[in-house]
Amino acid sequence: MTAGYSRVTLGEGTGATMSDDEDELQMDFSLDQSGSDGHDLMGFGPLLPTESERSLMERVRQELKIELKQGFKSRIEDVREEILRKRRAGKLPGDTTTVLKNWWQQHSKWPYPTEDDKAKLVEETGLQLKQINNWFINQRKRNWHSNSQSVTSLKSKRKR
Repeated sequence: MTAGYSRVTLGEGTGATMSDDEDELQMDFSLDQSGSDGHDLMGFGPLLPTESERSLMERVRQELKIELKQGFKSRIEDVREEILRKRRAGKLPGDTTTVLKNWWQQHSKWPYPTEDDKAKLVEETGLQLKQINNWFINQRKRNWHSNSQSVTSLKSKRKR
């Protein structure tokens, strides 16, 4: 079966561009090259696909789509699982955060634990020193805005 689709020019789909001269040449060349039987003079069949050819192309397109989905399905699932695993891994156990939050509240005026404080927190929580440090860095970032508001409101109350 000879499948005749629309005209294709060299370089099409390759990112190649045509100059104005080539564009004019193509226009002159493609003015009317079809015979009375609907076939082009080059012998490649009809210029537009027939209904059966369109139907075949649609079926092939659907089959390719299904194959692609099946091929990527397992990879997509792997990525989803990895994202969920990282989310779970990023959260510290509740009892651990309770210990850290208690320390935070008791030292809210200066929430920078000393090296001794950190060593005690490592012992109490079972976390690594790096995790303790990161938790305090993140906690200060999360609460920086609310702390600065409370300091600002205290200053404005003093002025009254």
